[in-house]
Amino acid sequence: MQRGVLLVEFKRGQFFLNGKHSSEFNVFMRERPERLSAGRVVELRERMGNDSIAVDFAYYKNVERTITCYAKANTLQEVSFLEDEISFWLDMGNYSDFIVYFDEHYIYQAIVTSPPKFTGTRKSGVLIPFEFTVSIRPFKKNRIGQYWISNPNQLINTEKYPSEPIIQILGSGDISFFINNQSYSLKAINGDIIIDSEKQEAYRKSGGAFEILDHKTLFKDYPILKCGENNFRWTGKVTEFKVQPNWRRKV
Repeated sequence: MQRGVLLVEFKRGQFFLNGKHSSEFNVFMRERPERLSAGRVVELRERMGNDSIAVDFAYYKNVERTITCYAKANTLQEVSFLEDEISFWLDMGNYSDFIVYFDEHYIYQAIVTSPPKFTGTRKSGVLIPFEFTVSIRPFKKNRIGQYWISNPNQLINTEKYPSEPIIQILGSGDISFFINNQSYSLKAINGDIIIDSEKQEAYRKSGGAFEILDHKTLFKDYPILKCGENNFRWTGKVTEFKVQPNWRRKV
């Protein structure tokens, strides 16, 4: 996640996507999109001579939203140029942070699945109406939960779903840490390690590269922060214990 995202501000109709603020292209949403909630994946299986049974796969599907917008060019001659710039901006090959003016305290993860369709005519003048479709991951992150917290004794998850935190430990040797009554052990740490529950990986950053440290972990399931109180403690030679909570809510 880009650090600057946490400082972004919005006026009515503005949004942030693919590393750019819509104001850079003089683009505004014309209206709020229809907001279908992320559906839980459940399969109903028929049983001979009886009712069906529900098989819960315990995950959620992406949701698609069509975003209707307009842009305003400075001159008629600039219309085609601005359309090209918008098309380039929304040409995406991966998920990115997506923040909208009507829900600006949360960061969505979205990818454009249908490129911009421009519907302007000669009568539109310098206005450029268009729409595009995004696919959004099932959970959105509270912007407050993107800040690092150093050496916490307790964190309270006020959301209705458990979060997948990122934990960074600076220290050396064999280290164990505990979240409530659940223990997580690490071996032969040399400097620091990042435990990323969202990516289900352990690593450290060295310059611009990532060094995978999964072999340093002695646990199967990555940490989660349940709803309500989460108490922390640790043992071993720990210089600093940092948590990025990643508080989240279902879309």
